[in-house]
Amino acid sequence: MKRPALRLALCTLAVALGAGSAAALTPEEYRIVQKLGNEYLSSLPDKNYYEFLADDVAKMIREGRTDFVIVDVRVPKAKKFDVAHLPNAVFIAAQDVAKPESLALLPKDKKVIVHCDTGQQQNKVLTVLRLLGYDAYAMKWGYMAWSPAPPTASTLDAINGSITKAYPVAK
Repeated sequence: MKRPALRLALCTLAVALGAGSAAALTPEEYRIVQKLGNEYLSSLPDKNYYEFLADDVAKMIREGRTDFVIVDVRVPKAKKFDVAHLPNAVFIAAQDVAKPESLALLPKDKKVIVHCDTGQQQNKVLTVLRLLGYDAYAMKWGYMAWSPAPPTASTLDAINGSITKAYPVAK
């Protein structure tokens, strides 16, 4: 990859992951990132954002399938993964997924199913893995779809609490 193309790829990734800002891009880079972003988003399959439901993952585990690996990116590990995790899952902190030693744990010939607590952080990891050529998917709603245990139980309480507040909506 040529140096300008590498810089553009890194800027694109940084902006996509929220680590950078559009202001850090030159006007030409901004136009290219916008074009590539539009192409990427427009190419997503209709109503399929590379997700599996918890039920799908549970079925794959029950069937003893070996064509996938589950990656738990919840942190801190000691308070989450070490307390409870999906069967056969491997732990890689979200911020460490793109490190060479972490990528070495991930097979390119299998589905990589990523999950965090609620589904927010896993999508960043999913984007990076797909950019790197992995057949990556997210488990929709993260670990809270698997087992509503702390801290996901508090997340569900917060959601339920906001539902009862009747925030205004437009029609």
